[in-house]
Amino acid sequence: MMFPHLCGVLRGFNVATLKASGKTPSSFMVSLSSFFRFLSLPSLGLRRSADRQMGQIRTAMLSLLQVHGGHSVQRVAQRVRFAGDLEALWYLRQDVLTALSAIDGEVAARRQMRQINRLFKGGLPGAMGPRPHHRITT
Repeated sequence: MMFPHLCGVLRGFNVATLKASGKTPSSFMVSLSSFFRFLSLPSLGLRRSADRQMGQIRTAMLSLLQVHGGHSVQRVAQRVRFAGDLEALWYLRQDVLTALSAIDGEVAARRQMRQINRLFKGGLPGAMGPRPHHRITT
């Protein structure tokens, strides 16, 4: 619960308390809903946006893994499915890349992962963003 103290206070109010104060239940509910709307506008929108981004990334990762079978691929898919936040999905990219590399080869796997890396844009701190991969050749 986001505001446990506030919710406990609100549970203490009842119709008798409202009538004693001279307010009607409907006027109290209107002001209460306005109060909660005021509190939740900025954070609720950001949370929905982050949830949407996380869902898109999760779906993209699972769709890449779904094409392939095998026990190790299914284990990675399970971890992607139950990742709790954007950061967990970010760190699972390497496991997805490894699973895809074993099947399709590293070049194809990196090409597929580029699409997923783009989905993280704006969702992670700058230091955690994707960096270009440069192969060292001698």
